[in-house]
Amino acid sequence: MLLTRWTVDYGDGPHPVVLPHAWGQDISVEWEGPAVYRTEVDIPRGGGTVRFHGVSYAAEVFANGGPVARHEGIWDAFDVALPTGKVDLEVRVTKNGGPTYPVRDVASGFLPFVYHTFGGIFREVELIESDPLSPLGERGRGEGSLPYVRGLLHWGWYPELGHPNPDEETIRTEVRAAKELGFNLVKFCLWVPPHRYLDILEEEGMLGWLELPLWDPRPERLQAMADEIERIVLQYRHHPSIAIWTVGCELSTGIPHEFRREMVGMVQALTGCPWVKDNSGGAEMYGGDLREYGTFDDFHPYCDLPFYPPVLDSLCSGESTILLGEFNDHDVHRDLARIGNELPYWASSLPELNAQGVRWQHDLPSVLESSRFALEPTKNRHRALMESSRRKSLFIRKTVHEAVRARPEINGYAITGWRDTPISSSGFFDDWGGARFTPEECLAWNGEGCLFPIPTRRPPWVHGGNRPGWLDPFSYFAGDVFLRIGVSAPEEASLWWRIADAEGRTVARGSGEFSGGHGEVGQVVWEGATPGEYRLEAKFGTVENAWPLWVVERPQWPLLEGWSVHDPAGLIPELSELPGGDRLLAVRRAVEGAGGVLLLDEEGTLPMPFWRECIQEFKNPSLERWERMLPVSPDGALDPKWLLDRFGDYEVLMNRVDTRTYAEHPLLVRAGNWIVTTLRPQGGLGSQPPGLRHNPAGCALLRYLMQLNPRG
Repeated sequence: MLLTRWTVDYGDGPHPVVLPHAWGQDISVEWEGPAVYRTEVDIPRGGGTVRFHGVSYAAEVFANGGPVARHEGIWDAFDVALPTGKVDLEVRVTKNGGPTYPVRDVASGFLPFVYHTFGGIFREVELIESDPLSPLGERGRGEGSLPYVRGLLHWGWYPELGHPNPDEETIRTEVRAAKELGFNLVKFCLWVPPHRYLDILEEEGMLGWLELPLWDPRPERLQAMADEIERIVLQYRHHPSIAIWTVGCELSTGIPHEFRREMVGMVQALTGCPWVKDNSGGAEMYGGDLREYGTFDDFHPYCDLPFYPPVLDSLCSGESTILLGEFNDHDVHRDLARIGNELPYWASSLPELNAQGVRWQHDLPSVLESSRFALEPTKNRHRALMESSRRKSLFIRKTVHEAVRARPEINGYAITGWRDTPISSSGFFDDWGGARFTPEECLAWNGEGCLFPIPTRRPPWVHGGNRPGWLDPFSYFAGDVFLRIGVSAPEEASLWWRIADAEGRTVARGSGEFSGGHGEVGQVVWEGATPGEYRLEAKFGTVENAWPLWVVERPQWPLLEGWSVHDPAGLIPELSELPGGDRLLAVRRAVEGAGGVLLLDEEGTLPMPFWRECIQEFKNPSLERWERMLPVSPDGALDPKWLLDRFGDYEVLMNRVDTRTYAEHPLLVRAGNWIVTTLRPQGGLGSQPPGLRHNPAGCALLRYLMQLNPRG
């Protein structure tokens, strides 16, 4: 029998509440308690047991005024035996995050770093006549095989509830929504879901990855946390839907390797699960003792887009199975106007509702008060920018996942993340739980099978030797188009492909030999390709995918009269063919002259990513083609102060908007007779083509920049 009707007293008298309950905005978020919960229970003859499924954090239990139990821990259940008759039951609850139980002193998980801690009897309380809580349940999943993991990272953020205990309808709705997008696993990142969540995963044919709530713990409190973790494992190990366990996340310096080894041994012994790891993220990425324990490698690569392929290659050494425990986030431009109008508690500037706490990211309240997108959304094309950032996010996710599926050493991933939160907007679901992407937009790269392009290798000869280099799979010079296609799929089939022009007419087609389900399955060859926009479509059995192609004319630099180059470092040697003139094409640093194009990557720039945590505004909408930005994207923006000091007024032609802080930095400007940019026609970063002559999109960009100049 559930005990749902209680009162809670914050010090100003009792208020009726219905459990589950967290005190949320009833009182300041910084108040730790104790809040006093009371109810009356009629215990049957012979006595009974009251089971608390979750109290955050510390609970002191009294029966008829006398102490009967004490429990510390958010995530594990505990039982209290009570005598026959009517019992006045009182529970004094103190939450974590205050001076009594600081966040890093207990197994708080990550929610305090998303918003804040929560306090209350946040999970069900039930009267049980028999079947006392036993730590000796049966083991759950023990199979050695693991399907290709396509997971979505879940932080347990439920702002409507104020605690991580959603009801069955909410769970089933979100599980089915994730499944429709191609996911087969939910990673519970540093929180422990209610048991019904794991039961529903099993019913829906989905898997769970339980990452135990250890993140940045205080070393001297590890043993106490270990005791709590063991209780969690004992209570959750029976769930067959849990396919993977990790002891903690991004545990770096201060966490002894012996502790991680003991915890892995404990989880393995209690669960029998073959997939256990000590530290999701790994010491190679996050520091600490390099001795690691477990049955697979687990990395968290967060890269700007051109660097993903080489970083993934660097992680693929060794014989262990590799899982990417979290990765590939992108903060979109969220609906600041709606958030500002509704002003939910988690976006408030009032400290009693939204104190910073232990968060390192706490920009949203000030952004709502200052950003032009929140204050004047229509004037600033707010909704158009939301859609642009959504498309950019989709391109990033698709491109990265295709690179992951091209590497057979990687057996799966958990993508960041489930839902937008106060500290990030990288969710597959927005601040109101609405889906950001459709199944049709995701299944080609997040389904059971995936076709992917295999970029052509072109290692350049630099200073007496080869260096890594690849060609752009999406852009080509007029003439011949060549691209290899690979697949990761659980079936055997033959590749079929075609290239269609802008009107949908087939301009080239072909097929491959019957083959197995991983690796290269065919080559795309189109001879005599003419300039234009095209679409490459491919199919392998039931697996389908498509990519845009762009064919451009190869520029004739010697014919561009009136232009000369200033490139003392020889970064773009092709420009030495310019015939000469008073228009300058200057590389790396500004120079004196009558005007021209400045391609800067040192002087006048500030380091920042082009792809992660930002969106771009384009004066010319035709530049908003993300596949064409990939081979020319920079790793820095222009310094506004430097521009003002050097040129005075300038016109922004491409703008970078940070989607966390909403700071703005130009990427391309017109300053007097100069076009100034950090864009890189020469490529050269990560997987970008090595040099202008190998970069069709770069050549087209440079020609466009020269035409922007008044005399170009």
